[in-house]
Amino acid sequence: MSLVTTLWSMQAAAALTLAVLYAVVWSVDRRNLASLTVCIVAVAMAVTARAEVGMMHAATVTEYGEWTRLLYLPLFFTFVGLVLFVHLFLGTGRLWLLLTIVGTRVVMLLGSFLAHPTFAWREIVGLRHVTFLGEQVALAGPIVLRAWHGLSLASNVLLIVFIADAVLQAWRQGGAEARRKALLVAAGVGLPLTLTILYAQAVLLGALELPFLATPAFLITILVLAVELSRGFLLNRQTREELEDLRSELARAGRVTALGQLASALAHELSQPLSAILRNAEAAELHLNGPSPDLDELREIVADIRKDDQRAGDVIEQMRALIKRRTLQMHPLALSEVVEDVISLVHSDALSRHVALDYVMTPGLPLVSGDRVHLSQVLLNLVINGMDAIQSCPTGNKRVVIEARPEEGRVEVAVTDSGPGVAPGVIDKVFDPFYTTKSGGLGMGLPISRTIIEAHGGRLWAEQARHGSGLTFRFTLTQAQSAVS
Repeated sequence: MSLVTTLWSMQAAAALTLAVLYAVVWSVDRRNLASLTVCIVAVAMAVTARAEVGMMHAATVTEYGEWTRLLYLPLFFTFVGLVLFVHLFLGTGRLWLLLTIVGTRVVMLLGSFLAHPTFAWREIVGLRHVTFLGEQVALAGPIVLRAWHGLSLASNVLLIVFIADAVLQAWRQGGAEARRKALLVAAGVGLPLTLTILYAQAVLLGALELPFLATPAFLITILVLAVELSRGFLLNRQTREELEDLRSELARAGRVTALGQLASALAHELSQPLSAILRNAEAAELHLNGPSPDLDELREIVADIRKDDQRAGDVIEQMRALIKRRTLQMHPLALSEVVEDVISLVHSDALSRHVALDYVMTPGLPLVSGDRVHLSQVLLNLVINGMDAIQSCPTGNKRVVIEARPEEGRVEVAVTDSGPGVAPGVIDKVFDPFYTTKSGGLGMGLPISRTIIEAHGGRLWAEQARHGSGLTFRFTLTQAQSAVS
């Protein structure tokens, strides 16, 4: 194998490796279109390398013309891919200029397969041979150009103008990151592309006795883009991890805040079983001090103590679970159990406020895929908000209803209060961070709840209650694998 074939094969292999890598990156994050453009340019570069080897090893004018015609295809995808990358990466560049470049390249591509030997060449008079990398390679002899060659030149000039203009726009935006990107595009894309175009014109006009070569410069561009996008991918991954940590901390803070609102009610919830345990222990002591203790009565007392202890332990365990820092742990779970957890936490508070808590569940409700603690936090926040909203209502009209019903592939949960509701314009604002209608409220409960539901792949929104006054909060969850609670 000749040195030319070996080197160009290595360049093509490197380009295809990068293409596969960035195809995988794009498949992971379909919004990252810049990675897709790098993948396209890398594949086009590999095809360009093969066409260049074919031109250098052509034995006849016809064979040289066929390889030259083929070269228009990868060059089309290379140039279009580069302008799209610059536009996506910098967020600048004039759209009309980009579309003009794409349009002219489409015309050139179609023309190259309709005209012989190529779009820009009328005739290749003959072949010459020069020594390149220790072997004889073919060059086009005198070439007769078509008038259409001017369109090719204009397209190349527009390409350089587009990149230069996009770089200047990014530079003028200011900021260290914008200027760093502008310099990278100028040095990694604009400069190699400009040198390649000037080199190609010099070869075409006979000023250089060298074969047509675009692959080396394109390889430099591909490597620069690959390094930059790798850096961006790693930074984005780190940012996503930091945002996930922040979301987890905010969720935990929201749970602690909710428990703080229920502090007196939870204290009462714990004091009841503890007081019962004390009374039963005192009763057992009296029986034991008697002349003939009633063993059956003592067994009932011990059973009551065990039941009250379990009740207090369940409350404490629920509080520990809500306070504990944790990430989402998705499991199939029954919504009825989540609702029961929340109702047990707010039961005493609801009694003290004279609020009726109701739960309406469709029979055979499917299991959902979710995190029990985080979903408990969402329901707890919505129920507390509902009880706060009906404070001014008459005692007999204080009602919060939790409903759950299946949908196609999902389960919808609704929490409705019998309060006065809110103005239509306010509904759109209740999920804004720090927006609150409660005195002393932080305005973070609903934004955190929406974030949790979206992390579950669902949606949380608010609407006016369908029957009478009040407000309804609805959220959806994905059904677990064909299980029924």
